[in-house]
Amino acid sequence: MQTESQTADVTVVGGGLAGICAAIAAARLGSQVNLIQNRGLLGGNSSSEIRVWVAGATKHGINRYARESGIMDELFLENQYRNPDGNPYFWDALLIEKVRAEPNIHLFLNTQIETVTMADPETIHEISGTNFTTETNYTFSSPTFIDATGDGTVAFLAGADFHFGREARSTYNEQLAPEVADDDLLGSSILFYTKDVGHPVKYIKPAFAKDITQTPIVKSRVVQPDGSGCDYWWIEYGGKLNTIKDKEAIRDELWAVVYGIWDYIKNSGKYDADNLTLEWVGSTVGTRESRRFMGPYVLKEKDIEDQTEFPDRVAFGGWSIDIHPAEGMYTEAAGTEDAVPDGVYNIPYRSLYSRNIKNLFLAGRDISVSHVALGTTRVMATCATLGEAVGTAAAYCAQHDLLPNSLYEEAFKDYQQVLLKQDGPVMGLRNQDPLDRAKLATITASHTLSALNTNTPDAEKYGLDQDVAFLFPVDPAVHGFDLRVQAKTASQLTVEAYTTGKPENYIPADLIETFNVPVSSTDQWVNVPLNFTPDTPQNVFIIIRHNPAVSLYRSDSAFQGILSFVNKPVQELLQPKLHHFVRQSPVLEWTNQMIARKNFVFKVADTQAFEPSKLQNGYVRPYGGPNMWATTFNGASETLQYDWTQPQTISQVRLTLNDDLNEDLINLHHHRTPFPVIPELARDFEVLAQDANGQWQSLVHIINNRQRQIILDFDPLTTQALKVRFDATNGSKQLSLFEIRVY
Repeated sequence: MQTESQTADVTVVGGGLAGICAAIAAARLGSQVNLIQNRGLLGGNSSSEIRVWVAGATKHGINRYARESGIMDELFLENQYRNPDGNPYFWDALLIEKVRAEPNIHLFLNTQIETVTMADPETIHEISGTNFTTETNYTFSSPTFIDATGDGTVAFLAGADFHFGREARSTYNEQLAPEVADDDLLGSSILFYTKDVGHPVKYIKPAFAKDITQTPIVKSRVVQPDGSGCDYWWIEYGGKLNTIKDKEAIRDELWAVVYGIWDYIKNSGKYDADNLTLEWVGSTVGTRESRRFMGPYVLKEKDIEDQTEFPDRVAFGGWSIDIHPAEGMYTEAAGTEDAVPDGVYNIPYRSLYSRNIKNLFLAGRDISVSHVALGTTRVMATCATLGEAVGTAAAYCAQHDLLPNSLYEEAFKDYQQVLLKQDGPVMGLRNQDPLDRAKLATITASHTLSALNTNTPDAEKYGLDQDVAFLFPVDPAVHGFDLRVQAKTASQLTVEAYTTGKPENYIPADLIETFNVPVSSTDQWVNVPLNFTPDTPQNVFIIIRHNPAVSLYRSDSAFQGILSFVNKPVQELLQPKLHHFVRQSPVLEWTNQMIARKNFVFKVADTQAFEPSKLQNGYVRPYGGPNMWATTFNGASETLQYDWTQPQTISQVRLTLNDDLNEDLINLHHHRTPFPVIPELARDFEVLAQDANGQWQSLVHIINNRQRQIILDFDPLTTQALKVRFDATNGSKQLSLFEIRVY
């Protein structure tokens, strides 16, 4: 074997999405990064080897404005442009391209870490591993290490405290935990893809295939011939075994069931499957749970359900607490036990590093959470945000000679601001960067949306056969709103107005007032006399109760900050074989997916929700309101101008554009989004500075943009005014953005 020693500022072990985002985050902040992956592909469970779609806080579109920003969003947006049909190999290629585009990342594929050498019982000195394809032994050293391996290989070898199995209910006062602790885990899965080849294909099952009619599967699960990939997430086994030590046996059992299910579909005579064949069967097990390592804080069930606002929050999730029975596919119980919070929840920094190994960060499914809380934090887009958080932290530690806990104790607020500056996905955190010159400027805009009006010429009638709702920002107050309606006969509408509770939630929480509005038998506008002046800007949730004699109108155009809902339960509520809900939420009943980018027609005369000053409020995503500047866009250029009272020497402008974080994007085949680029994103724009003679000089001109955060560097210059001219969106009839920073 050859031997090589590699030294870096940060060592990341694990090339899933957590490891990828950790490495990219640290590298972009100037750290030299070694990224080590024991497979030949990046992506972990999302790679073409396993093919789990990347779910996250949106919960497949159930949570509003919940898509992750930062590096995960960058990957989603670029994959949407290149790969709208969800080809897993194109996803593989995007991930490797993004990593190799960073000159500070040194990538080591097919390299298994085998030993950890300690400087003392609490400090990792170096780690060693082997690439058998190149017959090379590597030794890696750095001030800090990030374990993103899933199983926690480095943390385990270093002697980090961990838990394996389920804690007792009394340990963290968790209702979803068992009365007595045990070793049960979430099981593992292998997926398959099918293909219609247009002619009959016979199938002779291999000898090892299971006869699934002799198992509970046929009775307790949903076998569907048109299912493919994650439609069969419930092919799950190994929760009663050791998901690390018994991984080979778990794989063999899963293979036996996959080929047995296919035999049942092809040869039972119950399905029209003559022309179907197996296109792909996974050979690598997708693991849900193994070791969970202990940090200074253990995230638990109550934190998720209460949406605890941790002062040290650095990421958020939104998937339900999704607990699978340890028996997996061999139980007659439902495939999941779900507890659903009312929106997204926060994840604290203290859950992302080891409590007893001083220089060890954790990212992905091996973080400091209870078994119950793992039921939500384990999904990959959430794991990716944890990777970005610790990658940013590791780079900060390298620059300031800190360790994970000393960063928390000595410099946490500064680090948190660095994370936000990089567009890290943190909920409810404001830009408080004292170096941002944009905060000192006076902002003027060519135009601004000053009223809410969702009416369009093509608006169509929508019968009130069920309850419907819509949500809009109240900033600073609302003094009535108008609804466009048509009635078959004279009638009345029952309209209810609610607050949404927490600023990150989009549900009817507390009733403000109920109105009974008379409606005559014409096409008309009726007034709802809601008078509401909240202490701070917030959203209001309007419910219109069903009335078969009345129709509303619905437009097919998106409007910033406005959402519409139908009172229709999500599909999971209708699948008792697969899902048992122990905690429900209005997010499951008031759904937006079927009416996304469409709005019920109403008008509010005045709003300040989109004033240019919103660009200085510090928020870069919807939170208690849209937090953006917006204006109608009809093809003519729109401008924002920043003026200072004193000359400023600047060399960088950062724009955080609106990429509609309500749009649920996916990497594989869960659904197809019809447009290649988010329509709301500004496409063509130019940044100009005013010189000493009052003339505007172009600094940067961007064409065909398709990303959310744009960082523009240029030679230092002195100016008292900066202007951004926007010439085109990617299709939206509104122009909008969250923030412009100037350094």
